[in-house]
Amino acid sequence: MQKIWEKWQALMPPVKWLLVFVVLAFGAAFFFAPKAKVVNYQELSFATSSDSRLYFNNIRSYYYHIDNLSKKPMEILRLKRLGSERDQGNLNFALIRYPAGDQYFVLAEPGSDFEQCDSLRVVFSEYPDSELHRLSNAEIHFEIAAKVYSSLIKQESIYLCCGRDTLKQLYQDQAERLDAEIALEDYFKLTLKN
Repeated sequence: MQKIWEKWQALMPPVKWLLVFVVLAFGAAFFFAPKAKVVNYQELSFATSSDSRLYFNNIRSYYYHIDNLSKKPMEILRLKRLGSERDQGNLNFALIRYPAGDQYFVLAEPGSDFEQCDSLRVVFSEYPDSELHRLSNAEIHFEIAAKVYSSLIKQESIYLCCGRDTLKQLYQDQAERLDAEIALEDYFKLTLKN
């Protein structure tokens, strides 16, 4: 410890001030980092700003791949880190880019383990109502995504049900939870909700 102090004393004053400034700047950045906030699922908007698109295209899009099922002009973006075993038994989220309208949509899709169910519902302990999942529109997908994201932030339970039968409590595994949080946080930052 004394050697470190001697080296510190040997530094020139401008270098000392620069090091102190860098340490304080990093400390302030971590201390005042923005917290994830609950998304209001009743405020529908799919529009993006040029700043959020630029950030997503230059930084975050590296973590996504374009799905083979994409048809021009729309592109379906899926997280690269999704594993096939996590993908099968979970509710996954993909981003849909529609460049002509500068819009992004979110797609909530059940894993392949749940294809046999016709009346799939997502039930939240935080919200008393539930949504039908199959044959739904962009607004329903947005509402499901907003409620899932808010429930993940609040550490609330989310269930996937077929009719009245509960199939699975979602996002029990830390990796599944992280996949959903990453995709949804990127989406809501992109559409200026978070």
